[in-house]
Amino acid sequence: MARAEVINITLLGRIPSKKNSKMIVCRGRRPMLLPSEKHREWHIDASNQLRKQKVPRNKIEKFDVHVWFYAPDIRKADASNKWESVGDLLVDNEIIKDDSWWNIQELCIHTVELDRENPRVELELTEVL
Repeated sequence: MARAEVINITLLGRIPSKKNSKMIVCRGRRPMLLPSEKHREWHIDASNQLRKQKVPRNKIEKFDVHVWFYAPDIRKADASNKWESVGDLLVDNEIIKDDSWWNIQELCIHTVELDRENPRVELELTEVL
């Protein structure tokens, strides 16, 4: 019987929302929405963190994911926006095939904890066979 692969990932730093603070730029005559500079910088840094952790890039198709956010302060934040940033990062780095509801079998966003010294997100991805 095949065993489900479990991948544990930790990404350090505050997770910026991809939805908020978008910038409008024009490419030719067409306006485009782009993520903020802060989000783009986080995306590059988080991608480097994934490479250093040697997270396998096998485009998991069906999976369960548990997410724990550790915030640096008590500022209000939208958990689903934070997950969207992380989910898109996993897709862009070819760890998961897609973060659509057809691929995610179970998504658990656990209560956000305060950790002023070590803000981060911890993920547990389990492939569903």
